[in-house]
Amino acid sequence: MNSVREATDDLLADRPGLESDLRELLAVDADADGWAFDDVPLDSGTFGELVSRDIVAKDGDEYEVADPEAVRASLDGETPPGTESADESDDSSSLSSASGVSLSLPSRTETGALGVALAFVFLMRTYVFPSVFRGEYVVLPSNDPYYYRYWVERLSAEATGAFDFSVLSGLPIEVAKGEPLMVGALWWLTNLLGGADAAGFVLAWYPVVSALVVAALVYALAVRVTDDRRVALASVGVLAVIPAFAYRTGLGFADHHAFDYPWLALTALSLAWVADVDRERLSAVRPWVAAGVLGVAVAGQVMAWEAGPLLIGALGAYVAVRAAADVRADRSPLVASAPILVGLAVASVLSHLAHAGFGWHTGVVAYSPALLLVGVLGVSLAGEAVRRAEMPAFVLGGAEVAGGLSGLVLLQVFLPSYAARLGERVGSLLFFSGAAETQSLFAGGALGLLLGPIFELGLAWFFALPVLAGVGARAYRRSHAPWLVVCTYGGYFLVLATLQRRFVGEFAAFAAILAGYGFVAAAAKLDVISPPAFGDDGSRDGTPLPSLELPDRGTLTAVLVLFVLVASVGTLQTAVRHQQVQIADDKFEAAAWMDGHADEQGWEYPRNYVLSKWGRNRMYNHFVSGEAKGYHFAEQHYEPFLASKDPEGQYRELQGNVGFVVTKDLDVQKVPKNSNYARLHLRYGSAGPNGATGAGHYRALYASDDGSVKVFTPVPGANVTGARSANATLTVSKSVEIEGASFEYRRKVSTGPDGEFSVTVPYSGTYSVGNRTVAVPESAVQNGGNVSVGG
Repeated sequence: MNSVREATDDLLADRPGLESDLRELLAVDADADGWAFDDVPLDSGTFGELVSRDIVAKDGDEYEVADPEAVRASLDGETPPGTESADESDDSSSLSSASGVSLSLPSRTETGALGVALAFVFLMRTYVFPSVFRGEYVVLPSNDPYYYRYWVERLSAEATGAFDFSVLSGLPIEVAKGEPLMVGALWWLTNLLGGADAAGFVLAWYPVVSALVVAALVYALAVRVTDDRRVALASVGVLAVIPAFAYRTGLGFADHHAFDYPWLALTALSLAWVADVDRERLSAVRPWVAAGVLGVAVAGQVMAWEAGPLLIGALGAYVAVRAAADVRADRSPLVASAPILVGLAVASVLSHLAHAGFGWHTGVVAYSPALLLVGVLGVSLAGEAVRRAEMPAFVLGGAEVAGGLSGLVLLQVFLPSYAARLGERVGSLLFFSGAAETQSLFAGGALGLLLGPIFELGLAWFFALPVLAGVGARAYRRSHAPWLVVCTYGGYFLVLATLQRRFVGEFAAFAAILAGYGFVAAAAKLDVISPPAFGDDGSRDGTPLPSLELPDRGTLTAVLVLFVLVASVGTLQTAVRHQQVQIADDKFEAAAWMDGHADEQGWEYPRNYVLSKWGRNRMYNHFVSGEAKGYHFAEQHYEPFLASKDPEGQYRELQGNVGFVVTKDLDVQKVPKNSNYARLHLRYGSAGPNGATGAGHYRALYASDDGSVKVFTPVPGANVTGARSANATLTVSKSVEIEGASFEYRRKVSTGPDGEFSVTVPYSGTYSVGNRTVAVPESAVQNGGNVSVGG
């Protein structure tokens, strides 16, 4: 055995607390040809002992580690090069080849630990199973998932089989310019599993599968970045309870976000795979395999969502930061960017083929990878020029800013229509304020500044933010490119989340790694475990990482207790988010009842269209009319309808376009007595006290058990006429029974100077009119007929 290895083994046996200091020493030694005592984090006594044991050697006025590989092997518990170990570690192994590809197979301990972490991710997304799978119904939470369900079901019904790919080239314009890859993938899976009837099942489970894929990629990325599997496991655990990510990948939440996340995580992992390339490593296979994966991931991001170009902007930000760090460390930015350039070239080709062959997306979206390719090439060439001119890194930073501004000017001059569409799209995405997800992460004044991130990220926020700042600066100083991937992507999406909280989900994967590192570091500060590795050692040269070892029961218990404390807020808020987006029983039951009623009456669209608040409109119409493509009619008409004091005018506006109107309890302090909301939801269309008038064109059909949800249908109404004393007030009333409720429908009507009166009523049956009665037939209600009250 190597003498330096023996000396290091003996030293660590006597003083195991020196492990982190030795790793820091190796990092400093790797970054410099020679260094001084002041450059390393060691006290004079420890440093003297390293010199006396010949672990550190003096070279003139400077020092160096005598045999870095032997010290690293001792720290990692590995067999020295050229020797065989008689007692291998439990069951981990490594596969390598002359091609330069090295794969470290996980041990049973690591596999088991990762399995537990992934099971936790799975549990936090699927415990809402009873709210999604309700007998024969698959009730997706929230509103937008029904848009994708509408298109998947429609395309599946039109396709002749799972391999009828002609469907992909004939996507409707809304899909082709929106989320074509997502809809296409879900359509294919749906057809593979049996056709349109399987759409609900596929859309319910795909977000959960997405969460597991992202969690596995986060694990791999954390291992790649830190060389510490404990950090990777902590990252997966934190990811499981980041509320903004958890509910968007929850069972049934089939929005486009869950489809975007794996492409984003795969892009970051691909960048981390090629983060350490130099001229020598470019001759191996691994960087080019990773470049191909990067190309597919970038193209996937772009084709998955119309805002894909905004997501791949993070790659450009990483290259800009990485180039400056390389110049500072006197490394070639152009060499470092070579696999990235190849990957972007692959992405540009794939995006072009999808755009030209299938008609997917506008040119602004489809050619964004090519635009990014030009930008990355420009930054790399500028960085190379600054480095060869031996100028400082801040010169490149200034050149990058100037180059970016110049690029915008050139776009405006040579491609004005492209620049205009790009600016318009970015502006609408980032600066449009409407739904809750378009608000800032910190919206809500001082309280929002404090609580907003906690509601979206849990306590992970307090771990991720300081690590992002501290580790980001450290990674830049050391030109630690894998960490720069995580920190740059994290910072980029934190900025976007500051503009709109919808991007917190994109931030989550990187926040989880940052918080995972912070969690392990915090546990080490409490002397529960050893400090986390920063990632300077390990598999950079293809050497397998040390296996994960199961700690003793006391340590494991302490770590789990700490994690429960850290995860508590995120777990609670995740439950709150799941509750907020799920379809409440009373709303679903109302939808199911309307569906049955429409079938009984033989109503077809638009006669069975449901007018409701826009946030649940697609759900109602999916189950009742099947027309869940949009909610714009409801968004434009529902609230004006409720607020209107003119029920007759609203009836004329809705006539022929609406079959059902759904009202629900509103949390408002004061309701105008003559508003449609008060007339219908509070009084079932009846007149009220203090001169509050009723309505005659809206028939109540259904009420939930607690009366929180009610269903009405517009009807022409029967016109009841008669004559009584002049200038008198009559009460017209009838007892009404509907599904879930019974009430007395009452109207007040005044006679004119000639004693005549007229009032419209929506129910058939016998009415009391003053001291008389009148029978109103159903035909009169449905056709607007006249019924006269005898004298």
